[in-house]
Amino acid sequence: MAIRSRDRIERRRSERRARKLTPRTWLMLGGVIVGFVAVLAFLILTSGQVGSGSRYPNVGDHWHSRFTISICGETLDTLPASPGEVHTHGDGLFHVHPLRLGEAGRNANLARYMASTGSRLTNNTLVLPSGESYTNGDECPNGSAGQLFLRVNGIAMAEIATYVPRDGDELVFGFEVP
Repeated sequence: MAIRSRDRIERRRSERRARKLTPRTWLMLGGVIVGFVAVLAFLILTSGQVGSGSRYPNVGDHWHSRFTISICGETLDTLPASPGEVHTHGDGLFHVHPLRLGEAGRNANLARYMASTGSRLTNNTLVLPSGESYTNGDECPNGSAGQLFLRVNGIAMAEIATYVPRDGDELVFGFEVP
């Protein structure tokens, strides 16, 4: 009996070794890999942009935030209407309604908004459409050194240019003596 058992075990081993992957199996395996890579690429490209209630605006959202600019204590007039998916209508609102990924998510930030109005914004420099420029350390009319600032719903924010306003935010932004 022991010989018969060994023969059976050896026969099964040789049958397993003889099995090869068929073309159909290779095609199915390739399809699974391609599908996995496609899902992974989608998740990477849309990270921070997928799902309702996201911190960042999704393609198809339409968000508004009230926006006030103050320079050395004086509130400026609203910026003129501007083009793009991150823009203003000259109504004191920051409008975000992205139609493509390049304008959604973290891309819907204050720097992009200001660029749509003909301005330029970094974390330490603001250039208005008029050409007036304010850089951290420049003086306000009272002779004191000023600094760019951003307050969102009354809370000071450190990152100005990359801040992405949420729907309903109240933003006060500009240049002031700290």
